[in-house]
Amino acid sequence: MLEKAKEGKVVVRLKGGDPYVFGRGGEEMLALQEEGIACEEIPGITSAIAAPASAGIPVTHRQCSRMVTILTASSVSGEGKQESLTPIDYKALASLEGTLVILMGMHHLKELAGKLMEAGKRGDTPAAVIMDGATDRQRSVRATLETLAEAVEKAGLKPPAVIVIGEVAALSFSAGTAQGELAGLRVAVTGTEGFSARLAEKLKEQGASVIDCSFLRAVPTKERLPELDGYSWLCFTSPNGVAHFFNKLREEKRDLRTLSGMRIAVIGPGTKSRLEEYGFYADAMPSVYDADHLGLLVASLAEKEEKILICRADKGSRELTRNLEQAGISYTDFSLYELEADREKRREAVRNAAEADYLLFGSASGVETFRDGLLEEKTELPERVTIACIGEKCAGKLQEIQLRNPLSGGTLVAEEFTTEGLVRCVINEEKARRTGKDA
Repeated sequence: MLEKAKEGKVVVRLKGGDPYVFGRGGEEMLALQEEGIACEEIPGITSAIAAPASAGIPVTHRQCSRMVTILTASSVSGEGKQESLTPIDYKALASLEGTLVILMGMHHLKELAGKLMEAGKRGDTPAAVIMDGATDRQRSVRATLETLAEAVEKAGLKPPAVIVIGEVAALSFSAGTAQGELAGLRVAVTGTEGFSARLAEKLKEQGASVIDCSFLRAVPTKERLPELDGYSWLCFTSPNGVAHFFNKLREEKRDLRTLSGMRIAVIGPGTKSRLEEYGFYADAMPSVYDADHLGLLVASLAEKEEKILICRADKGSRELTRNLEQAGISYTDFSLYELEADREKRREAVRNAAEADYLLFGSASGVETFRDGLLEEKTELPERVTIACIGEKCAGKLQEIQLRNPLSGGTLVAEEFTTEGLVRCVINEEKARRTGKDA
């Protein structure tokens, strides 16, 4: 700041919270004043107040807390080489009424709680920790002073975080936060951008905080579409397939009238909806939304002499074509696109997924490439992360590579193989857990 100001520049020093509340703003202001540089401080809201408030905790309340004490738990000694718990009169601190708000105390949480209880603070005093307060990554844990360190470790909370100790930590004024069956939960979604966006929208409707872990991209083939003459049926197995098909029609200057007379089969409601966006309506859709049942349905509707054009991703499910072969029906399995992993996005997804309560998969290929990312980063998911997926094939891939969640007794599989079914699967799991806890 001194260097740039002396160059005649207008400098903005942007800080989180309030510059004068454990933000070293005072030290910086003194340094500027000593150099005769004019400076103005614009007050902010300290994280000691903002983080608890964003978690529904007021630091004061007339009925249970008429004062608040804010302190930092970390101090540095030995010429800045050693960081330790702040030396303070813990007996005096424990005797204070009202709320204790502690910053920079996560590395010393167990020791801090122990010293406060030794000094006379009751172990059953309500307490909370708020991590990444007032951001879309916010997570919090509520417990007692005695159990707080264990609860925080189990939840996987890490700095930066704010510690609140006092009766207010038992309050929850969260009327302004998201409402719904999944309110308060962090859900990571994987897959292509399109799939993740559709799933994220439905999760947000249920109050979930969504972590975007999309790392797959659909790369279209350079091959031309087959000549459409002679095909009686057109089969789509995903919304991506529909979009890529019509994009190729446009790129190759194919007239939509070339589809005249063809019947169209789709794997499920999502694909059906995407098809309708292009002004076409499906003639057939199986009652169970997977490739196996799509193949059985088309095989039952098509005549022996008819020919089927399947437009889908590379390395599509073998069940679809196997059913057509068993029925003696001719087909062309055309690869419209292949799924590729963006390595940088996958690296970020692996890191972010570790902070989630649930991790959702929509395809076996997504499972496989995510596992590759874990191996590349030499890490594993925390045991508390529950995994849910669409379809038995996706679940089978999870089991095959032993990507299981011991807390849920295995992988959650949506009964209905749609994004709605996947969301419902998570909701049902949460209801079961709450019922179990209440019981």
